[in-house]
Amino acid sequence: MKDTQKMYFSDTEVGNYYSLSRYTIRRWVREGKFPPGVKLNSGTRRWPRADLQKFDQEVLRQKEEKRMKES
Repeated sequence: MKDTQKMYFSDTEVGNYYSLSRYTIRRWVREGKFPPGVKLNSGTRRWPRADLQKFDQEVLRQKEEKRMKES
C-alpha cells in the first residue's frame, strides 16, 4: 500500500494493491476467499491494514507449503 500511515482501505484501493478489480475483491469476500472487512453505516466496506497483512502472510504460507510438497 502506498500510504503506509493509512489504517483502512477501500475496495478500489485493495483491488489496486493486488492488481485486481474491486468486483473481484467483493466476489472473493462473498466466496470466503478474502477477509470480509468492516461494513460501515454507509454500506461500504473498509479493510484494516492488519487484516490485509494477515491475508498476505497466509498466502505466502500456503505457497511455501505447496513448494515444499513439490520438492
